[in-house]
Amino acid sequence: MTDTNKKRHPFRFLFKFLLFIGATAAVTKFMAERKKDFYGLTESEARAKFEAKLGPRIGEEKASAVADQVIPRLKEKGVIRSDAEGAVQDAKDAAADSTEKIVSAAEDAGASMKDAVEKIEEKID
Repeated sequence: MTDTNKKRHPFRFLFKFLLFIGATAAVTKFMAERKKDFYGLTESEARAKFEAKLGPRIGEEKASAVADQVIPRLKEKGVIRSDAEGAVQDAKDAAADSTEKIVSAAEDAGASMKDAVEKIEEKID
């Protein structure tokens, strides 16, 4: 070996360091995007999604085992909801939709009644 091979090359070190930082950033970004796919899902929805994605690749049993390990961690972090929380939220959403429909129907009925009264008043006059 020559003396140049024994010396540390700062550009080589800098290149390797930047490559390491770039790879770490890419993996972190990828994991954050994957986590977004599961936000707001219930446990059963998340489990079905895991098994659907992983089942063909690693087998149904292993996919179920992976889901059994990952789902509790996502639940602890607040990424997914329990099935009961999901049912309550679904009921709230359905009630809000029904309320909006009832209000809209009442407004339409009120407008129709107003029009009918105006027409009757015109005929009376």
